[in-house]
Amino acid sequence: MSLKSKLANRILNSKLKALSRNKKVFNLDSAQTAGILWEIEQEDSFLQIVGDLRSSGVKATGLCYFPQKKAVIPEGIDGFTRKQTSWWLEIPKAKVAEDFMQQKFDVFIDLTGQKSFPVVFITALSNAAFKIGYAGDAVNYFDWNIEFAEQPEASQLAEQILYYLKRINKTILE
Repeated sequence: MSLKSKLANRILNSKLKALSRNKKVFNLDSAQTAGILWEIEQEDSFLQIVGDLRSSGVKATGLCYFPQKKAVIPEGIDGFTRKQTSWWLEIPKAKVAEDFMQQKFDVFIDLTGQKSFPVVFITALSNAAFKIGYAGDAVNYFDWNIEFAEQPEASQLAEQILYYLKRINKTILE
């Protein structure tokens, strides 16, 4: 592990120690709010999940991470770029990212596959009651980790997340 990774993880772990969240399992019937973390190339999968959540009566909020430093965030998308992270450690500094982490969502959905430190940081420090996503070989900060043999496409991950959110904690399966 590089010096950069060690320092970034030390900061993350110190912030995690101070974090207190109430964990609770939610499904599409019981959840009222959801936060979705995604990257710009995953827009189709993001829109699919938002549509399914909203049709189930869940208020969905998204945060898009743009891994390029010179990216321009399109109008209508809440997001932040790599330039809006700390210079060396890549800790998110954007107010929109900080606000997203502080929200007490019923469900936190990560479509990114935990490919970069800024999304790991947000996932770990999210105040959401129930976190779901794919960690792969990275440290798992999810309450429900979706398993795949290899890195899934965002559409596959979105399908699996919706599959489980429709069935988890249900007394009668349709």
